[in-house]
Formats: sequence, C-alpha cells, structure tokens
Amino acid sequence: MRIDFSPTSWGRVVAVTVAGTAVCIAAAFFVDSFNFPYLSPEALWRAKLTDLLLPLVLAGSFLSILMWKMRQLAIAQKELTIVAATDSLTAVFNRGAFSMLVEAYLEQARSHSVVSSGALLIVDADHFKSVNDRLGHDCGDQALKLIAKTIQDQLRGADIVGRIGGEEFAVFLPGADPSHSWLVARRYGAVSARRIFPRAGNPVPSR
Repeated sequence: MRIDFSPTSWGRVVAVTVAGTAVCIAAAFFVDSFNFPYLSPEALWRAKLTDLLLPLVLAGSFLSILMWKMRQLAIAQKELTIVAATDSLTAVFNRGAFSMLVEAYLEQARSHSVVSSGALLIVDADHFKSVNDRLGHDCGDQALKLIAKTIQDQLRGADIVGRIGGEEFAVFLPGADPSHSWLVARRYGAVSARRIFPRAGNPVPSR
C-alpha cells in the first residue's frame, strides 16, 4: 500500500510531525548527554525523562498544528486552482485552462516525449440564440450543461474538454488519428440528437 505524502494528505502531516519530534528529542539528548556522566542515577533519570517529554510535548504540538495549517492552505490552494480553471456553468475547463493544457501537450509532442498525433474538435450549438429567445436563459444554461455532459460521456480519460465561447466547446483528443476523431464526432452527433433537457417539467429536444 502506497502512503500519500502530497501536501493535501494526512500522511505528510503525520510523517513531518513524527520525524520533526524525533529530531528534537535526539537533539535534546545529544546536548544534555555531556552532563550525564556528572549526574547521580536519580538526576540522570529525571534528565532523560525531561529530554524525552519536553520535546515530545512542545515540538509535537507545534509541528502537528503547523502541518495541519499547511495542509488546510494546500487544500484551499488546490480548490482555488480548480475553480480558476473550470467554467462555472458547465464544470468543464474554461478557455484559458483548455488552451494551456493543449499547448503543454503540443510542447511535449514537439520534444517527442508523447505521441505527436492528436485531434481538435469544435462543437458549436446551432441556433442557440433562438433557444435563449424562445425558452429563456435559464433553459439555455441547462442546455449548455447537457451539451457539456454529453461530450464528457463520449470521451476517454485522457481527452480534454473546454468551453471556449458562449455556446462553443472544444475537445482535444491526444494521440487520435483522423479516423478516430471522425468516429468520435459522429458518435457525439448521434447521441446529442437523442438527448432532451427539461423545461418546466416538460422534455425539450436538445436539437
């Protein structure tokens, strides 16, 4: 079983607290060891007990609180990063994050560290303005969510989906050849044609 030592894990909190406390105890024993030969047995026992308990309480408490706070900050930073990269309506990548991920893949492809092939699909909802005009913007938002969900359901784990405009989505297929990308586009078109979204409790065709 692999232990998680990432900044957001409890494994790092425990590991740093235990290791740091052990170092402090070892340092206390080392510094005090120069006085051990001159102490009586009873005083030596008290000195060793102090060298053990004092760092254990002080360093253990301090390091555990410090690492707990650092874990909270790491979690908050991770959540902020996700929010900054995600389209708030459809929960897919926003334009900036999508472009950055595609550029990163292309850079790796140029260095031959990944497969150089890939495909970019642009999904544009036809006549979407009429949906907003006839059914209202709330219904239009539901339609955009459905489109994003439909795209995600048809793709592989490595594929990247982003919303690049009002009703425009982009899909990057790493390693895909033209025939595969054509099949993905056809499959999305076939599935989206059968999708419906609710409006005031009544199903409305998505196309």
